Amino acid sequence: MKLTILNESGHTSLELNSEGAIEQILDHPTHWVFIDGDMVSRENIENTNWDEVSQVTLTPAVVGGL
Repeated sequence: MKLTILNESGHTSLELNSEGAIEQILDHPTHWVFIDGDMVSRENIENTNWDEVSQVTLTPAVVGGL
């Protein structure tokens, strides 16, 4: 699957299996997780059917307010 990690300086794209994707998710604890375009809470990552996933995007959490 394709995994994209967004950050302040751009992005990094990787081709990974499910174990690699989960490792990257765990390595970026402050990032939001999007699986095939849908935001997924970290608590529900373990319920993901990784055989059907084609793309994961990790993006820095956006915090609004003052």
